[in-house]
Amino acid sequence: MKKVSLDTYAVHKGLVSLTALLIGASAALAEDIPVVNVGGTKISLYGFLQANAVYEDGANGNVNWSEKVPSRAEDGEGRFALNVNQTRIGFNLSGPSGEATEVAGKFESDFANDNERRSNGVSNFRIRQSYGQVKFKDVGLTILFGQTGDLIAPLTAPTINQGGLKHQGSIGTRRPQIRLTQGIGPVEIAVAATDDRANQPVLPGFQGSLKGKIPAVWAGEKQNVEIILSGHYASEESAADDTTGVKAKKEDDWGTPSSWSGVASLSLPVISIINLSGEVFYGQNLNRYSNGSIGLSGTATGGKKDEGIQSLGGWGAATVKLPLGFSIAGGIGLEAIDENRELKTSDPKKPNPNKNTVIFTNLRYNVGETAFIGFEYANLKTDYADLITGEKPEKVDSGKLNRFELVFNYAFK
Repeated sequence: MKKVSLDTYAVHKGLVSLTALLIGASAALAEDIPVVNVGGTKISLYGFLQANAVYEDGANGNVNWSEKVPSRAEDGEGRFALNVNQTRIGFNLSGPSGEATEVAGKFESDFANDNERRSNGVSNFRIRQSYGQVKFKDVGLTILFGQTGDLIAPLTAPTINQGGLKHQGSIGTRRPQIRLTQGIGPVEIAVAATDDRANQPVLPGFQGSLKGKIPAVWAGEKQNVEIILSGHYASEESAADDTTGVKAKKEDDWGTPSSWSGVASLSLPVISIINLSGEVFYGQNLNRYSNGSIGLSGTATGGKKDEGIQSLGGWGAATVKLPLGFSIAGGIGLEAIDENRELKTSDPKKPNPNKNTVIFTNLRYNVGETAFIGFEYANLKTDYADLITGEKPEKVDSGKLNRFELVFNYAFK
């Protein structure tokens, strides 16, 4: 009986020790990034919860974020909007990799598929990113397949507005693509064949970029000056459905205006707490590129078949890190359509814009390492092309808005 008692005690002691070990391991894992291993592929979860509360002092339609302002919007009443459609969830994937290769991928989604408000507070579920890539370590070449950010205009303006300066100077977005990236020291060269997003395109779009990094030793460790030159071309030609369509295109001397752009981007650390950034572009028919060309496309009024809507735009901003977890940012974004390449109309209810401007400033307070509260003020103005009405063009009044936005963001990663 005594021997049985000793064995029982030993088993009990072992179980207590194992339980303590499991509790300790769980606590350690809770402090690290949660990683799941599936068939040799490591998968880590990330994302954030976000709520945006907005007040605008004029009419701006039933939308969640501002891109362009209707004519005489200031004559209307102000409106309040509250939404959570920027809430995001994603997965980073890595491995299994070989001796000479590294395999990785990403899936990322949110609920901001369009700008319309919904009764449940969110819009449609969308895929932001979904791609896999292989890096050949010996040669520094990376091949990517799937949807991720454009090569053109890759910087993000430090604005809280959910539109991210769409229609207002930023033309970088995300799209399906096949991309090759070659690193050569501090220089990175990339080319991509992309989804043109035209109606039944006969060819993909093409993008390219050249990025250089220079250590900003004056601004502290791990700070770099980034200079990026990028551009794209897409024919915008739609495929014919039958022989009749093919013949019609030949007889009509197919001349749909192409889409193209040239972009220069700069991120410049001034000192350890101050960063300047911005982009400038010139292009044609950019509505499929984060609604550039102020959302317009087609043939310019009075132009030839291959003369599209051409515009010049960009944005510039400064970010300053302050003590006690605060930071402040401010900037301007704008786009103006070439007066010789405008798209005019005779419909007074649907005038076409020819200039769009936003000036913004915001203050953020980091609530610990994973959450922040932000407040932004923005002044928006949209000008419009004259209406075609008989012998004398008719002026269209501009639209102006003041926008006040409060955001709460709680991240997990």
